[in-house]
Amino acid sequence: MGEKIEDKKILEDILSNAKYLRLALCNENKPYIVPMSFGYENDVIYLHSSPKGTKIDILKNNSNVCFETDNYCKLLESDKPCSYSMRYQSIVGFGKATILESEEDMREGFRVIIDQYHNKERNLDELNLKNVAVIHIAIKELYGTQHAMPVHEQK
Repeated sequence: MGEKIEDKKILEDILSNAKYLRLALCNENKPYIVPMSFGYENDVIYLHSSPKGTKIDILKNNSNVCFETDNYCKLLESDKPCSYSMRYQSIVGFGKATILESEEDMREGFRVIIDQYHNKERNLDELNLKNVAVIHIAIKELYGTQHAMPVHEQK
């Protein structure tokens, strides 16, 4: 089974290299989960979204969130039934979400999201922020696990 990842650098590498995360919200007693692109920097996750919809409605009523992301997922097959396994690194985290209001904060959030996916020069002044919400998640707890990772892939 999986082993705990306690090294903060490995946890940050997983967050920095992940291509998406799953955001979990709770609408009273009904869970809601959605995959999203994101950016991570300095114990903060940034997301962007339409300013209207289920996710935003839920966040306005309950700002507590959970998220999950993973890297290196690969099925490890076996000759024996029920002996299959997975190679993976994963993170589950908890935090408090805030929908950013100021244009300066929104641009900073977008910078972090863009940096997650691109290493190119960009002009953030050209972003149209009128029909978008930028969500800031202050990470409160972060847990990592991994299994069957080759030593060279354990950053």
